[in-house]
Amino acid sequence: MADPKEPLPEHLLLDYLIELGSDLLEAGCPTYRLEQLITAIAESEGFTSDIFAVPTGLFVSLRTPTGAAPAIGMVRVKETRTDLGRLASLDALLNAVADGTVTVNEARARLKQSSSKPTWSVPAQLLAAAGACAGAAVSFGGGVSDFFIAGVGGVLLQLLLLRTREEPGMRFLENLLGGMLAGTCAWLAALVWPNHSRDVLVLAIIVPLLPGMVLTTALAELTFKNLVAGSSRLMDAGVTLLSLVFGVGLVVSFEQWTGVRPMPAELLTPAPWPWQVLAVGVASVSFGVALGLPAKRLGVALASGAVAWGSQQLMRAWPPTSASFLSALALAMTANAFARTRNQPAQLFLLPGLLLLVPGAFGLRSFDALLRGEYTQGASQAVDMFVRAGALVMGLLVANVVVPPKKIL
Repeated sequence: MADPKEPLPEHLLLDYLIELGSDLLEAGCPTYRLEQLITAIAESEGFTSDIFAVPTGLFVSLRTPTGAAPAIGMVRVKETRTDLGRLASLDALLNAVADGTVTVNEARARLKQSSSKPTWSVPAQLLAAAGACAGAAVSFGGGVSDFFIAGVGGVLLQLLLLRTREEPGMRFLENLLGGMLAGTCAWLAALVWPNHSRDVLVLAIIVPLLPGMVLTTALAELTFKNLVAGSSRLMDAGVTLLSLVFGVGLVVSFEQWTGVRPMPAELLTPAPWPWQVLAVGVASVSFGVALGLPAKRLGVALASGAVAWGSQQLMRAWPPTSASFLSALALAMTANAFARTRNQPAQLFLLPGLLLLVPGAFGLRSFDALLRGEYTQGASQAVDMFVRAGALVMGLLVANVVVPPKKIL
């Protein structure tokens, strides 16, 4: 084993940082966290670094105090998805290198062997999709029957996504096709079982595609002055919403052309509170599976969802923006406390609950209103979306001051 105090050669460290950084980007690590982490590693080895990270690439420059020419490297990241299981594995590898129990060369070998394949099997992914959509239907004000209808729609959506991701040419159409599927499922359900809210079913079924987390991450990156990364994520969220709305709009146009329209829904009757509690638990665990948490850590996702939902219930009488801020504050403080006591990334606890708070549904409603020519309503909902997302980001930042995280990830 190499002496951990022996300085690393410049190019060996650069290769390690590039490989580690690309794996972290692929696992969904925000760019501001990645830049802070790589800078800290370089400083611990006696190097000055300049890091520039965007969602699809990483540039690293290392300089020594001797004034020699800097070593520069870059990597293109073609695919990213939030994978908390992989993030936890990379964090454990980082700790091992920092402790000296694993050399950099050994760490690079492990990075090359690491897999970006999904943590869960296809049947488990289908169950998770059903649970996420079913829980979302109840959280959007739907009843017990909406819970099951949305669950079936979630399974169909996941089957569609698995198919499109096998074909490179179809991957860029998954949001459009997902919107069409959600619109069709809601239309047919309203025809067969009247008095169901189509809005609730559409929103619930496309929950896995809503870019609420992307929007929140974008605002966080802009707050940390990662302007290119934040702006690109905002554009990504906008294109995703536009594709979803256009897909739903195609179904509505087909309905108008055929003249086959369901009866108007009556006033929504929310599910009884035991079903609401069940829905939150099912959705939290399902989000944990979707985010790549291994089975032994699904309890963390359940606890995260409980904190997010409990804080929302306690603050129902508060203005929405204040409630979003305080809910994010409570969730992030709990996540940081978890990270400090368990020596694990705070994101393992934070993200499953945060998915219950992000305002992706407001973005979809905003784009839908704008496309229908209701510009005042669309602009109002768009502003509401950004304000709530900003409140979440401020809650996360304040929590990092009140209960500082033990590690960067």
